[in-house]
Amino acid sequence: MSISLVDVRSFLATLPDVSVHDTTEDLFFFRGEEQNFPFATIVTHDDPYDALSNLSRPDVFRLNFASDKKTFAMLFPELQTKAALAEARLDYQALDVLFPHPVYGRMRWVSIINPNRVWSQCRELLVSAHKVRELRPNSW
Repeated sequence: MSISLVDVRSFLATLPDVSVHDTTEDLFFFRGEEQNFPFATIVTHDDPYDALSNLSRPDVFRLNFASDKKTFAMLFPELQTKAALAEARLDYQALDVLFPHPVYGRMRWVSIINPNRVWSQCRELLVSAHKVRELRPNSW
């Protein structure tokens, strides 16, 4: 079974106190009504400042979410410095593979294009992203 953008959105909507900004092509998920900083986004197209994932491919979307230092270190142990992250040769177009966000990886954002095999792990990471935002509302 393939996980769709609608499936991801539906899951995120089940988390407590989530609001969705959906007036653009992309979706932004916030905790609470303030909508200062999202804890997750779904991006459906390339733009001039973020085109590394080639989201112009048919039926492709990229899920992005915040992580804390411990989680980012667990996911990417070899990428713990800004220099290591900048020098890494990452495939930002790979499907169903977690990678540091092409632009915001240095801020410990994680991305995945069309999560399928790792959807259960993504769900856990999204719950954690929601809690990080909940526990540290002014730290972004």
